[in-house]
Parts: sequence; structure tokens; C-alpha cells
Amino acid sequence: MQDKKLHFNVNTSLRGGWEVGGGWFVESFGYDSALYANYLLEVPASGGGLDTIPFVGQPTIPNSEYIVQIGTPQWKHFSAGGFFLQGHDENFFEWASADLILLSAELSYRPTDRLRNSVSYFWQQVNRRTDGSLVNVGRVLRGKMEYQLSRPLFIRLVGQYIQNETDSLRDDSRTNAPILLAGPSGVTRTVPEATNLFHVDALLSYQPTPGTVLFAGYGSNMLDEDAFKFQGLKRTDDALFVKLSYLFRL
Repeated sequence: MQDKKLHFNVNTSLRGGWEVGGGWFVESFGYDSALYANYLLEVPASGGGLDTIPFVGQPTIPNSEYIVQIGTPQWKHFSAGGFFLQGHDENFFEWASADLILLSAELSYRPTDRLRNSVSYFWQQVNRRTDGSLVNVGRVLRGKMEYQLSRPLFIRLVGQYIQNETDSLRDDSRTNAPILLAGPSGVTRTVPEATNLFHVDALLSYQPTPGTVLFAGYGSNMLDEDAFKFQGLKRTDDALFVKLSYLFRL
């Protein structure tokens, strides 16, 4: 076995509909050389200057982390839930041990039987254990609204913001040499990267009779200059689709 996982979980349903849980994970991930076939290291050459050598990771990375989670009852208008995970996990970007944080939360609001709203937030952050520096952080904020105008007519609006930031990579905890990536255009050194993508889409669904359906939707992607600032948004692409289905009865 390349990866070994031993998870201890406890989940409890409390009076009133509350759900709580906790867990402790003990894991060991094995090095897969195929995943890092295009990785190289930049090291000093014996005669001066720089040289490139193959990247070889440590055989295994041991992990240990805990998780807590909670869910509210399904009240008439509200419900919510989420989890938090923290511990030592694998830094897949550099194949090293790292400090990992995961947070997920969701809130649903149903003011009427026809209108449903929800908002969710997900956060993942990886920091090097050697010096605490940031390797990668990703955040996703998503909002959704669904409205049943009538029995056959339904609309949905979704807005989603994805922020992702990755540091330049190095052979952390071993040589600390810069990591290079080999590709069709040659060998390049990794550099810090950041993207802030805002996506919106709308969907209209019309189903007058079973088997007869009309879907019409629009989506757009925009890039933001700074994370969650919503300033200087630049549209990158748009999409429009229509789908019609009709059932013939003989």
C-alpha cells in the first residue's frame, strides 16, 4: 500500500436535531515519482554556476490532524453547518510535510416555500512547517438563489468567487533548492502566482408537462485585480446555452 489512513470519527445526533462530530486522522502518504516527473532542482554546479538535477522526494510523509463539525436542525427558514480541520498534512506542491487548515461553512435561508437562498465559504491554507511561510491558500465564496415562479417555471442565480495564491516552490525541508518545471517549451523556475476569479451564471427552466423542458442559461467569468475587492473586474469569457426537449407520445 502506498497510502495508509486510519481515521477515528465520532458523530452524534443531539436532541432538537443538532449534529456534532469530531475525528482524529493518522495517515502516511507514499511518494509517487510519476506525479513529479517534470520536477527538477536548481543546485550549484561543482565547477561554478548552476546545474539541474532530478527531483527525488522522501519515501513517505506522515500526517496527523483533527476535525470538528457541526450542523443545525432544519428549522423552518434557516439551517447551517460546517467543519474545521487542522494538523500536519502533505504539501503536495513541494512534497513535504506542512501545516494544513481547512474550513467549510454553509448557511441556507428559505423565507418562503418558493424562494431558497444559500451562501457557502471554503478556505484551505498550506504553510511550510520549517519556517511557517505560505505555500498555497485558496478561498471560495459562493452564493445561490433559487425561485420557483410557478409550478413549471424556475430560475436560479449563482455567484462564485475563487481566490487562489501559490508561492514559488522549493525543495522544502531537504536541500531548499528552487524547483524547476520541465515542459514542452523548456525548463522554467516556479514563481509566485495569484488569481481572483469571479463567476456568475443564471438559469431559466421551463417544464410545462413531463418530457417537455426548456433550459436557457448564461455564464460569465471575470478576473479581479485584488482578492475580494470587486474593483477593476475584467471579463474573460461568456457562455450562453439553450436546451429544448420534447417527448412525442404515439
